[in-house]
Amino acid sequence: MLVVQRAGRDAAVSGETIKTIGFMPRRPDIDRAAFKAYYETRHAPLAVPLFPFRRYRRNHLADAAVEPGFDCISEFWVGSLAEIGSLMEGEVGDRMRADEPNFMDQPRILAVRAEPVATGSDAGRTMALLRSEGGDPDALVNTARQSGAGLDLLAPFGKEPAPFDAILRCDGAVPPLPAGWTTALTVTVEAHETDPATLRR
Repeated sequence: MLVVQRAGRDAAVSGETIKTIGFMPRRPDIDRAAFKAYYETRHAPLAVPLFPFRRYRRNHLADAAVEPGFDCISEFWVGSLAEIGSLMEGEVGDRMRADEPNFMDQPRILAVRAEPVATGSDAGRTMALLRSEGGDPDALVNTARQSGAGLDLLAPFGKEPAPFDAILRCDGAVPPLPAGWTTALTVTVEAHETDPATLRR
């Protein structure tokens, strides 16, 4: 739940939904299956009644042979970073931080701000983590739109750099990227989204 602690001031306007993404690494002494089981049966259910999420989805890496330094890409949609930040500074944050070491490598959790682009489905099993080498974001948006892929453009919280510049989500092969964009990593994920009816919002 460190995904919004570094957010700084709130940039939300009335009715806006803000998205953040957390790259969540497992504790070194447990395997990915144990990490996923704890996340889904203990940590996520602990968080849901405490935070005003509009959506909450965990994308667990499905390929046991891939070790990118994280085991889950968690997506959080909220109305106000300031509200979440305030919760994280109090008892709610203390409860979440106390639970994280039970399954996460807490110091290596990394959070970024995400700008979803309405280009296609956001439910594909393939997530391509992209880096920009001077690439045009509009060209990437057009590529995603033409291929029906979902797209998040990423930005850092504060001074800590984002590990990737975008995430392209699709089923099957990643489409050819425009000039200036490269695929740093491609992962297959198993998504678990909390039923919206159970969220506080």
